[in-house]
Amino acid sequence: MRKQQTPPFVFKNIYPRFRYILGLARKLHQFITTLLTSLSQRPTSSPVIPDNYTVHNTSTFDSEITLHCLTGELPADLEGSLFICQCLGSPEAFMVGDTNLIRIDFDGNNAQLTNRFLWTPVSIAHQKLKHTRHRFDFFGFMYLSPGLGMFAYTEGLYLLPDGRLAVTSDIDRPWIIDRKSLQAITPVGRRDEWLPMLSANAGEVMGSLFAGYNNSHVLYTDHQTNEVFMVNYQLAEGNGSEHPVRLMRWDGYHDFEKWIVIDEDGQEIEIKQSVHELIFTRDYILLADTAFVAGTEMFTPWKNAKLPYEKTVIHIIDRRDLTSDKKTVPSKKIIVDKPCIHLIAEYENPDDKITAYMLHTPATNTAETIRSYDRDLNGNLFPKHLIGYGTLPVLDLSSIGKHVIDISQSEVQSKYISEMPYCWGPYVYTFMNRQMEAYKGQDLFIMFKGFSRALLPQRIFNAYKNINARQIPIEEMVAGEGIQHNNSICRISTKKFENADAYIFPDKVLLYTIATLDSKNENASGYLVAGVVTDDISGEKSSGHEYWIFHADDLAKGPICKLGHETLNNSTLFHAIYISKHVEEKLNQKEVSYHIPIREDYPKEELEKWDKSILECFEEVIYPLFDDSDSVATQKANNVASQLAGQRF
Repeated sequence: MRKQQTPPFVFKNIYPRFRYILGLARKLHQFITTLLTSLSQRPTSSPVIPDNYTVHNTSTFDSEITLHCLTGELPADLEGSLFICQCLGSPEAFMVGDTNLIRIDFDGNNAQLTNRFLWTPVSIAHQKLKHTRHRFDFFGFMYLSPGLGMFAYTEGLYLLPDGRLAVTSDIDRPWIIDRKSLQAITPVGRRDEWLPMLSANAGEVMGSLFAGYNNSHVLYTDHQTNEVFMVNYQLAEGNGSEHPVRLMRWDGYHDFEKWIVIDEDGQEIEIKQSVHELIFTRDYILLADTAFVAGTEMFTPWKNAKLPYEKTVIHIIDRRDLTSDKKTVPSKKIIVDKPCIHLIAEYENPDDKITAYMLHTPATNTAETIRSYDRDLNGNLFPKHLIGYGTLPVLDLSSIGKHVIDISQSEVQSKYISEMPYCWGPYVYTFMNRQMEAYKGQDLFIMFKGFSRALLPQRIFNAYKNINARQIPIEEMVAGEGIQHNNSICRISTKKFENADAYIFPDKVLLYTIATLDSKNENASGYLVAGVVTDDISGEKSSGHEYWIFHADDLAKGPICKLGHETLNNSTLFHAIYISKHVEEKLNQKEVSYHIPIREDYPKEELEKWDKSILECFEEVIYPLFDDSDSVATQKANNVASQLAGQRF
């Protein structure tokens, strides 16, 4: 029997009022906690995080600046473009909000930085509808407009088969970005090609126009075959209903190919946490259930995000089983003994053995943030500028794992590097020529966030201190002044599997992200760039937000060059990609044709069931902004977008 259609009256008048029901508990909790903390004095500074740090960036707009060389010299053999995805944040969460795309162009003499605000249909609606009944309200790890949809964040930048970039998120469709203009051009996949994170009535209430889509934030291209693999799934919540996991293959030009992933018994697999990073080898695809968990605590903030599982479940799929005559694909389940957040595998899998490297993060949940009422272990509130800060201390020493997976025997042989003072909170990794070619065991550069008792909320300590296996006694970590380890970068030799080189950052320097930069000199080792914020600014031409450049083969020497500008203000820098000049010339020769028409993806007939403000939003801004056929209308839409950017906070 066909499901009865919900009347437009409900979308216009009933669902928008669900915000009050969903937000009532949050508002009440906020009132009580504000009351309880109103008489407590809040410190103005942190002993660990720089005062220049900001969770919520209110000053970065579209701009072009030439970075100053603050110290050292800019390497003359750097010629290319570094792209970085930046989340501008919200007052209560570092990784929820609008997106700014950064490009730094190196020409051997100068470094030119370009900022561009990322406009997608939902980011436009988020700004333009803020004074209507369909406004998006903050709910923990997302902005929500009941009955309309959600707006969250983006974090990844990846190279596609056609030479363009994709900006990605765990809970939204990827969007294709033009490398020159940094403008969003088209989504990857139509809305009907994606499975929303919630279905049936719950999905309708949460909103289907801008539905959330569980997927991996990674969009690696197999440059051997020009294939991209994606995953799209609904989380298993233990209520007995179906939670399909779809594997999708895309050539960058046509519709997706899709398969439902099943286990060895023919049953559909389930994802309990997230597939934060999908990776592959020549013959296999790895879907790892990773330690990034965000649940209903967005509606019930008095609850902590649950601690991730203490093991990592990996579903391994044979790429040779992906045939067009089948709708399902079998997988084999392998279990690794520690939880992980990021991983990478060597492309070659000789004798059906996969070598995977994992960043293991025990006793932590990266979905947690410092809340306005949180107190440290001494009972003090945190400084105001740290509310929403999300890289909290892990409650045990972390590790880097090297795992050799024997597919035929279903066995795993594991080695670990868990070395003081470095291995506290591994965050992201990179390697030379990342995304330009297959990973073949190059040295891995890994950034670690460190540990400090001063950054540990009592709430988080109470929730996550009791783990089954521990390397460092909890008393040693927090007793007295506790232990203190700063941000660091390590170069891991995968052949010897050892920490071959490392750099520890000075006190009160916060490390955001890292990326490798190729040298135009083929005999040179290349460079590593780190985005940082510090209070120890390098002269009057620095705002404290800087980019430090290291020799890739000598991290311990420290930065050989620091770049900055008096107007530069970064919030949270996520993943990055570097494209050298000679690679860019090859990419420019690729054919570009993939495009999803926005008017067809969001048809006018569908928009009429919401308040008229929705249709106006599309007709005045969204449609013309993504339709180049009418240059006058597009220019008007650009002008409106510019006005929205100036009013967005």
